[in-house]
Amino acid sequence: MNPALALQLWQGPLADLHAPATALARAMHEGLAYAPVLDRLQTLALHGLPLAPALPRALADHPWSIDLALIAVRADPGDAAALEALRARVTAQNRRKAALARQLWALGRPEAALQALDALDPASETWRGDRVARAELTLLSGGTPEGLDGAEGFRLSLLALYRRQGAAALAERIAGHVGPDLPWSWLIGVFLDERDFRRTRALLDAFARQRGADHPAVRAERIRLALECDDPATARAEIDTLGAADTPWLWPQRRLAQHLRCSLLEAADPDHPAARTLADLADRVLRLYPGNAVLRALALSAREMTGDWDALATDLATDTADPPATARALLRLGLPEAALTAVCIQRSAPPDQQVRTRLREAEIRLRMGDLAGAGHALGTPPAAWPLRADHAYWAAEIALAGRDPAAALAALAPALRDGSARMGLHLSAARAGFLAGDLTLALDHLTQFRRLKTDQLGEDPGEDLRDRIVGDAANATSEGRGPETSPGLAARALALSPPGFTAAAGAIPRQLAHYWEGPRSAPVERGLRAWAAQHPDLSQQLFDAAGATAWLSRHTPDLTALFQRQTLPAARADLFRLAWILHQGGVFTDLDEYPRAPVTPWLEGARAVLVIEEGHGTIANNFLAAEPGLPLFARTLDGVARTLAETEAPYPWWHSGPAPLTVQALAASRDAGESPGLRFLGQPDYDTRVATNLPFPHKRGALHWR
Repeated sequence: MNPALALQLWQGPLADLHAPATALARAMHEGLAYAPVLDRLQTLALHGLPLAPALPRALADHPWSIDLALIAVRADPGDAAALEALRARVTAQNRRKAALARQLWALGRPEAALQALDALDPASETWRGDRVARAELTLLSGGTPEGLDGAEGFRLSLLALYRRQGAAALAERIAGHVGPDLPWSWLIGVFLDERDFRRTRALLDAFARQRGADHPAVRAERIRLALECDDPATARAEIDTLGAADTPWLWPQRRLAQHLRCSLLEAADPDHPAARTLADLADRVLRLYPGNAVLRALALSAREMTGDWDALATDLATDTADPPATARALLRLGLPEAALTAVCIQRSAPPDQQVRTRLREAEIRLRMGDLAGAGHALGTPPAAWPLRADHAYWAAEIALAGRDPAAALAALAPALRDGSARMGLHLSAARAGFLAGDLTLALDHLTQFRRLKTDQLGEDPGEDLRDRIVGDAANATSEGRGPETSPGLAARALALSPPGFTAAAGAIPRQLAHYWEGPRSAPVERGLRAWAAQHPDLSQQLFDAAGATAWLSRHTPDLTALFQRQTLPAARADLFRLAWILHQGGVFTDLDEYPRAPVTPWLEGARAVLVIEEGHGTIANNFLAAEPGLPLFARTLDGVARTLAETEAPYPWWHSGPAPLTVQALAASRDAGESPGLRFLGQPDYDTRVATNLPFPHKRGALHWR
């Protein structure tokens, strides 16, 4: 590393990006030796700076250098001549075949990578390392590698077991094994990915006993565990003891990633100093190491949390550096069509990355409401774990979106057997059990989820909407009650038998309403603009607590005091939206719903438009459309008002939101006088026009309404 150059990049963009390479070429002309030439070119490549005219000159001056040839290939992966030059140098010197093979592997050419390692010469000075590479790439290709002795052989045997049989088998294999030959950091990373925090902590304790609590690798894993546990205080305390706090441009990339990730967690509190410096920190880190995929992903998260989402979307539209990461970011911005375009331009990649790209495409198509396309993109299950678990999760999600709980449970069963600590698998299995009518199974998976979440957080997370909806259905069933008094049973009935639509002479007013408290952040303003742009024929009004109070005082004065007594913004929003939709009518939508097409076609012939949520089948209240005066909203508002008046600490989703609305919506759908004109949209139908529940920054912290 060049400290002066790193400081320049940390402070701001270089005035002339080509200046360092030009200066290096001049020094080479004056006789600069090979070692400093290589070092300076590696530094320029590390910082993503132009390499010409220095690199062509260096390649010509040192035609034997494999390292220089590697720099050329990595600088332009599509340059066939550079790749051939690397191959020629490796072949001529009969060494470092692993370097060539790994480069071919990274370019998505696994067969060529293995061919490069096909005939290894024991007389080569790099024979041992080349053998390890051959064994590892054979394994990653799905083949059976040759046996190796020593620590590398042991590591590869563990990797083979993990990919073949999953996390449970790996855990059994290493149980009681605490020898120094364990690949500690790899194992800790594996079980963190598996969300097995209990086993991760046990491994970390054993690692500390082996190497000492202050060993740099042990401290790095303590930081990683704290970050995965959403514990920025512990992570920050560890990071701050590493020293050199005033020279972050000299930190290793891993420490910068830890620092940036910790800052993201801290910035969830808008009053934390990190919230004010996060965007600037992300810019500096990315300027210093633009090619680091981890830092780039964190920088995108920082921009999402602090910046203008329209500006971010514009930048991402032309960003081809990392298509899967770009696609993920665009999907989070509510732009699945743009995300699909990005993910489909993924250049050649190693086999595992190709599977991940396929899974990302399936996710995107699911969020577009295209279940058939999602299933086609998903394809057949991969053989290797953990990709097999990821595939099972998305297969289950697609099946659940299509209301096929049996298919979801069948997809999940092998993955749950082979890696039972993955929380997402348990949540999917709980929903599948709920929809299948096996409430005992659903409650069991929710119990396992809460145990795993407790292992992560160090405390019981408490009941949430999933526990309430499934528990309610189970209690109602045991007590012999029906869906008329049970939100859980009502939701299940709607999910499995969505009411049909009979057109009526509907008269839904052509007006939009939203509710928002607090500062109008850039994502909020973006949502307002999007709803207005997609619906120029609808008037639009944004209410806050004061505006809602004024409206209630004019239209439903008996609710004003109850509204003002609520301490949670979500409860206030729920009460107000019910009053507004009943007395005024129109379209009421949360601003984290992002329209990609007009919703007005849904209003035609409808007296109300309701969305049956993907999860458990409850009726969403983040989007409501109705003509004024509908009995179902009158009943819902009366019930919610009574409940809020009698409940000291209401849980908004349950007491004022989807739960009570679901019961009344089902009742209306079964009433011959109320059902004409009620349009029930499934989640896939809704997703074709609206991106739902976008990750607004306030959801990362205590301000999250739910």
